[in-house]
Amino acid sequence: MGLAVDTDPPHVWHQQVVAPGHAAGYDGVVNDYVLVRTASFPPRGAMSDDELAAEHIDGFRWWRLRDIADYRGSELFSPRDLATPLAALIAEGVPAAPVPLGL
Repeated sequence: MGLAVDTDPPHVWHQQVVAPGHAAGYDGVVNDYVLVRTASFPPRGAMSDDELAAEHIDGFRWWRLRDIADYRGSELFSPRDLATPLAALIAEGVPAAPVPLGL
């Protein structure tokens, strides 16, 4: 079970990366990003800790734009420069068509 929404959320970004070895066993990835507005809630899905670990997920948290822009740790965002398109989305609102993103 996931977050229930009443309408289709707007599709804001599209990312396609074709690069051998980018994702183990695949020749690339396609990611589509949508904007879902919701009240804050404790982030936690329905998967068990073991299932999450198998997906290389070891925690959940909410991030503010400033947290993302200032982050200097070893974890990676997708897209890598998440702060730039997120700042544009916050400042300019939902784009008329999905914005293509690089890696």
